[in-house]
Amino acid sequence: MNEITPEIIENVCLEKGANSGLTKVTLPDRTLEIFGGIPGETADIRLFTHKAGRGYAQVIKVHNPSAERVTPACPYFGDCTGCTFQHISYPHQLKLKHQIILAEFEKAGLDGTYISEVIPSAAEYGYRNHARFSIYHAKLGFVNRFSRRHIQVDHCRIMNSGINKVLAELQDKCGETRQLSIRHASNKDSYLIQPKLTKADISIESGQKEYHDLLLGHDFCISAASFFQVNNPQAEKMAGLIKKHLNLSGGETLVDAYAGVGTFAVLLSPDCKRVIAIEESAAAIKDARLNIAGIDNIELIQSKTEDVISQFQGQMDALILDPSRSGAHPSVLASICQNPPRNLVYVACDPSSLARDLKILLGGPFELSQVIPVDMFPQTYHVETLALLKCSHSAWPE
Repeated sequence: MNEITPEIIENVCLEKGANSGLTKVTLPDRTLEIFGGIPGETADIRLFTHKAGRGYAQVIKVHNPSAERVTPACPYFGDCTGCTFQHISYPHQLKLKHQIILAEFEKAGLDGTYISEVIPSAAEYGYRNHARFSIYHAKLGFVNRFSRRHIQVDHCRIMNSGINKVLAELQDKCGETRQLSIRHASNKDSYLIQPKLTKADISIESGQKEYHDLLLGHDFCISAASFFQVNNPQAEKMAGLIKKHLNLSGGETLVDAYAGVGTFAVLLSPDCKRVIAIEESAAAIKDARLNIAGIDNIELIQSKTEDVISQFQGQMDALILDPSRSGAHPSVLASICQNPPRNLVYVACDPSSLARDLKILLGGPFELSQVIPVDMFPQTYHVETLALLKCSHSAWPE
């Protein structure tokens, strides 16, 4: 694997960077994004410049450590660049995530929006139920995003114990493939390894089509191609917050758009008269059919949300939007503004997309009740955010 030749720059002042967990350094001829720093520190950095000319660097020595700097728990930190915040105290990580959301809201023209404090994860490590490893000469690990160097990893601190157990079994034995996905339930002894390994001398089974996990006591089937939240306890907290805001009394029709394997549809179905779950992915719909077995008030629709959302004119009492990182399709937002539910929850993994879409919804018949960030991803800059909205339309009197 080819590496980019590094250059050392000494005694630079680290500034607040973009909303990507990185600090920055402004030089006369370029601006560099810096991994492993905290604003206000002075540090020596190792520079890597990608072909496109964008500058990236890593901190290699800190001369005046921030009070928020801690010793990373993982021996691979810095070589592996997956965890952007391991050198920062956890309370300060939460503050930085709050600032990231606030900055995106300000950029979208939503200045002055109150954003609740980030709900912390009880587990700061060992929370992830899904890992995707790169393989080089049969060694499982991750690729440093600056140097492009492959880093062998024998134990990943943010993965759950099941994944690390499988990792230990497979290390040095997977030369037949370049990528490997391991998903291991946090609440059950169930796992999935893809692709199937046929040449490896291992005792562990691989090539499973799906695995099972529990959320709030319900068994969910998740196939290799389907999305599932990576932090189970935080996903359960989110479900509780959504249920509270939607104020379900048992007589409502809930539409769950971008429903995935039916997670929210299943968990909220006892509180609704009818649930309509919309999902484009055939794999996720197949999983959802298994997950709703025995629940007679959920209807599954395999379709793009933008193709069917307008069909529910006058039917939606409550709506959950949980789109991918790119956000909701513009026609979905337009349809919702024309046919507003009483209560709406927007679940977002990207603050920028959320702010952009909220600008549209708040320009329509909605008002914002609350923005609640939930830390699904400790030690990284990523954050899940719930936007809770109510319709101000006269069709929904209080």
